[in-house]
Amino acid sequence: MKRNTAPRIKCNPIKGRRPVLQNLNCHELKIDHGYQRAIDNGQSKQLIARIARDWDWAMCQPLVVAERSTAQDELFVIDGQHRLAAARLRGDIYELPCVVVRTNGIEAEAAMFRQMNGTRQPLSRLDLFKAALASGDSAARALSSAIAAAGLKLATHTNNASWGPGVIGNIGSLSKSWKSPGPAATSLALYVLGAAWRGQPLRQSGTLFPGILAVCADELKKNARLTAESEEIEMLAEMVGEAPQEQWLRDIHMVRAENPGLVFEAASQRIFRKAWGELMAEFAGEAA
Repeated sequence: MKRNTAPRIKCNPIKGRRPVLQNLNCHELKIDHGYQRAIDNGQSKQLIARIARDWDWAMCQPLVVAERSTAQDELFVIDGQHRLAAARLRGDIYELPCVVVRTNGIEAEAAMFRQMNGTRQPLSRLDLFKAALASGDSAARALSSAIAAAGLKLATHTNNASWGPGVIGNIGSLSKSWKSPGPAATSLALYVLGAAWRGQPLRQSGTLFPGILAVCADELKKNARLTAESEEIEMLAEMVGEAPQEQWLRDIHMVRAENPGLVFEAASQRIFRKAWGELMAEFAGEAA
């Protein structure tokens, strides 16, 4: 019989009593503002309105509710007040699924609130993009196709030290650029990025891409018919690849040091536009 070789951990005794899953009337549920976050700000109001407008039961996780040991056994929401506010805003949802736990008062509830919100692992932009891709999002699929067409691969994790050649992880800036300046400029910039350092790890793609994108967008304004086979794009890829990624990165850091407050995106754009402008001036001089 094969023995289980999985490592065992030392477990502490289980705390508390097993919770109960119940559907509770929205009007029974209360909020204790002694520990709950405020939801009267613009960001929370937008979130509540969006949940209310596009209510989907598949997306409504059960609320975590404390049954406080008082004479009235009051019910206080520990996790889920935005969902509760959205249900109340709609007016046609009267009950919500709730995981109910018994507590001795506000101190125990506040401790639960802190632990729940302090130990959550936020989703990375890579995680969100993969989810959009799996859900059939058209923009995500189009961007994924453009990445593949450039001979690149999207990272499966954020640890860039272990990325292989041609792997990129700057999905946040790519998704942003797909909207503006648009798919054409983004696709050309991806091609240049892949062609310039073919077969090399692209760990600095997030910093270098904005500059390459800026030049591609500028050239598209001059000629909307540019493709990856166009002479200008081939020249750009050659220019970019002539210097190692580390040199471009040093130049970007230097211009930021000379201009305090300049963000990486703007610094990258300045460096690549300057290099491209100098190359075009040299090319024009030779042609004259």
